[in-house]
Amino acid sequence: MKKGVMLLVFFLGLSACSTKFSYRFLDWAIAWEQEDYVTLDKSQQKAFDTLIERLVRWHQSTELSQYAAQLTQVENLLKTNTLTPELWVEQVDIAKRHWFRLFEFALPELLPIVVSLNDKQVKQILAKLREDERKLVKEFAGKTAEQLQKDANKNLQQQFSDWLGSLSATQKLLIHQYNQQRLLTLDMWLEYRHEWLRQFEIALWQRTDKTLLTERLTLLMTQADELKSEQHKVFLRKNTEAFGTLLLAINASLSEKQSMHFYKKLDELIQDLTELNQEAIAKEA
Repeated sequence: MKKGVMLLVFFLGLSACSTKFSYRFLDWAIAWEQEDYVTLDKSQQKAFDTLIERLVRWHQSTELSQYAAQLTQVENLLKTNTLTPELWVEQVDIAKRHWFRLFEFALPELLPIVVSLNDKQVKQILAKLREDERKLVKEFAGKTAEQLQKDANKNLQQQFSDWLGSLSATQKLLIHQYNQQRLLTLDMWLEYRHEWLRQFEIALWQRTDKTLLTERLTLLMTQADELKSEQHKVFLRKNTEAFGTLLLAINASLSEKQSMHFYKKLDELIQDLTELNQEAIAKEA
């Protein structure tokens, strides 16, 4: 149950801890991330900083209320035992659309910045992305199915325990069974990431064609599933449904202490999002 909300939190780009504190430094965090990938000149940096300032302000005043509403809806589904694997898939799709709106808002101001990049800057971006890809491949290369499952168990248990506290033996077994039965998508995922990077490289080298650049970036940022094979998409949906089934089982296994811990943490997150949203609206009034 908890991990389900955690997945939504990941999609929404949020942290369950210190949400309000972290959000106030969101623009700095984005700037630090940008500097890892490309060094902009003064004009580009000014345009990028202006974009991030507007993006964060819009996100806080417009989007956070939708995040809070979705998390409240999931909370109600859990409390009333009406969540189903199919409804969980719908919630994941809704969370993805939050990202799509973010990109759609940023694209008009992002395009001139991308067009203004020189070849050296493009090479810098691509070199960093290729480095990221090599690290990913290295992380998984040579690992057996058993090792991958062990890692998956460890990661999922940690994420659940962050929200629930100590897990019971039964809950650990449920997680193990989920990972054991989950359809393997690692190779397809790495292939998809490689194709995404290839398409992004084409977009950057053809950046002077604004129409083509807009089409490619829109595809890569909001319709990237089109780059996945049909089998990959089928496997992902089945795994998402299976995860929904895991949530139901975990939810049914919660102790009173775990339930109180989870809902307290979730309510605090929803409250933080709501207060941040209302704070932004008040500033605009």
